[in-house]
Amino acid sequence: MLCDICKKNPATIHIQEIAGNEKKTLHLCQECAQKKAQEDSSFQALNLAEVLYNISNQLNPQEVQKPDTEHSGIFGSTCGWDYASFRKTGRLGCPDCYNAFRDTLKSVLGAMHRGTTHTGKTPGEYHGPAPEKGEINFAALRKELEKLQNSLNAAVASEEFERAAILRDKINELKEQLTGGNGK
Repeated sequence: MLCDICKKNPATIHIQEIAGNEKKTLHLCQECAQKKAQEDSSFQALNLAEVLYNISNQLNPQEVQKPDTEHSGIFGSTCGWDYASFRKTGRLGCPDCYNAFRDTLKSVLGAMHRGTTHTGKTPGEYHGPAPEKGEINFAALRKELEKLQNSLNAAVASEEFERAAILRDKINELKEQLTGGNGK
């Protein structure tokens, strides 16, 4: 499918607007979309990160901090990337930006994705990097805690209350390690 404006390049951006019973579709190439965004302010929301951030703000206004005032002075130490650049592009300038924008990223991603902890599958037998001596492997503890919680639920459901009490005690010990450790 070719771009509706230049009729030369393949369309990579597809915009669909539905107002009432009327449906308008616009197919644009990357260059024409950028030109259109500069000319027409309604097309500037083509930045997916900005769109998701705005949706997140509307759904969870109490969870997301006010970025324009609180974070406007934050800069990436290596590249000089500022919060306005991050907000405009949805990208970070360098690896150091992840540390510079840590609090902002946590609040935005936490609100967008309903949490910041991975709960999906991991490659077989991979349990994260080995902890240094004296450090606690929080990912392994959380996984063990989840297993124990499932076992506890099964024990209670099958009315094995002695086993459930033992599991409860183990769960409490793990929770104590998680909250009393140096990573949370």
